[in-house]
Amino acid sequence: MSLRTTGVYFIMVTLAFAQMAYFVFHDTKVGGGSDGIFLYAKPVLEIGGQTLVDLDKKAHFYYFTLGALAFTYGVLALIIRSRLGHALAGIRVNEQRMRAAGFRTYGYKLAAFVIAGALAGLAGFLVGVKDGAVNPELLSWHESGAVLLMIILGGIGSLRGAVIGAVAFTLLKELFQSEALLGPLAGHWQLTLGLTIIAFVALLPKGLIGLKQRLSGASHG
Repeated sequence: MSLRTTGVYFIMVTLAFAQMAYFVFHDTKVGGGSDGIFLYAKPVLEIGGQTLVDLDKKAHFYYFTLGALAFTYGVLALIIRSRLGHALAGIRVNEQRMRAAGFRTYGYKLAAFVIAGALAGLAGFLVGVKDGAVNPELLSWHESGAVLLMIILGGIGSLRGAVIGAVAFTLLKELFQSEALLGPLAGHWQLTLGLTIIAFVALLPKGLIGLKQRLSGASHG
């Protein structure tokens, strides 16, 4: 159903389904209700009695997460260069023209949706292992909004921009929540973070990934 909509309607329908899932898990006993599910044991990979990966150890979890990032980046980079990636780029620009050219756009959009869902599942797995618990709050629209802010902050349409935006968003969030640095203002970190992102969008329409181009243009000017 979501794939039959476009533009802002696709976003609204997707968020609506996410909110429905949120209330299902929050208001019923499915998945532990509002308390969620606690993980009492974290994944361990053993071969021949020798532990190769123990995600309960911080160093192992760090490198596992780094490997997941590299894997995701590599897969998406390959997709962008593939026929699927070129077709999705064309659909983003003008879906009707792609249909006229003979592309069955629904199948391509479905593939993109499935890939995005799989990567979201990987991210959810990492969050669950890190926190030792999962709860319905992860299904709320705030999480989807945070991801959108990361992409906007880094630069839309760029893999490097997405990584830079995620890092920048996390650092800014930690900065504005620090009482040691901001004192009582840390209690209103959502306000300061929102104003900062608005300033970034106003000054850097292409995101942080476009900062280098903007600086080089200013120097040439």
